[in-house]
Amino acid sequence: MLGPLLLALAACQSPMERCVAQATESLRAAERELASAEATLARGHAIETRRRSIPIYTSCRAGDGRIYPCFRDWEQEVTVKVPVDLARVAARAETLRADIAALRPVAAEGAAQCRAVLGEPAEGAEPPAAG
Repeated sequence: MLGPLLLALAACQSPMERCVAQATESLRAAERELASAEATLARGHAIETRRRSIPIYTSCRAGDGRIYPCFRDWEQEVTVKVPVDLARVAARAETLRADIAALRPVAAEGAAQCRAVLGEPAEGAEPPAAG
């Protein structure tokens, strides 16, 4: 569902922004996963969003145009608590912290290479006119 939105946003990025985003993706993914693990540890359980169907009483229209009472399913998203092995989540969080420490210099170097190759506009400089 987010795929088309992300593609649309990526199309708005400059080559520099795309390069830096690609160079830092592994770091950002590990940071997102760590944030999720830390939130799970703080809550004491994981959460999942699930869809459930609820019948609602409403009006329906027949093929001949007459209206009659009926039930229709209504989709609703609900958040549910999911038990997890907190020791395993804590161990994964520690592994992610180590991974992040190792990924930071790699991401910084990749971003620096993007800036060196693609050039970073001077502060306050006007962007080039769209052609």
